[in-house]
Amino acid sequence: MALIPAIGQQWHRAQLAEKLSAQLQTESIVRQLLTGATSIDTVCNLVLALAGSEQELSAEAWDDGVMVTLFFSAYRLLFVKATQQELSQGEELIISIGSRLSQCVPPTVLNAGQQQQLLLMQQLAQQLVTLRSQRRSHQRNMC
Repeated sequence: MALIPAIGQQWHRAQLAEKLSAQLQTESIVRQLLTGATSIDTVCNLVLALAGSEQELSAEAWDDGVMVTLFFSAYRLLFVKATQQELSQGEELIISIGSRLSQCVPPTVLNAGQQQQLLLMQQLAQQLVTLRSQRRSHQRNMC
């Protein structure tokens, strides 16, 4: 009997991924990042797979705040993974898009918590750049 709720949950995630995809396709900053092999639909489905278990969100109540919340949930998980190992192209795109969301979303439409999430994604992106630079430097010194 767990099949029907599981199908309903997947349907709900698919609706949210569709809304997220439609919203991101309108942003030129995001379209510039999606010139590789990974499509926007793949990225959106990955965001929902990572963040969907934490969030009980409705596709009917879609707004910029929901998008920021979803990206922040996925971003946190991927940040931890990125500090330990390499990320796939889709995961790297989530990191890149998440760190640039503040350029797409006006802060006036977000509550204080969502504004803080945007700020944290930008700060974590800077920390990740620094960490990766240190790793490259360390690897070069070992050769």
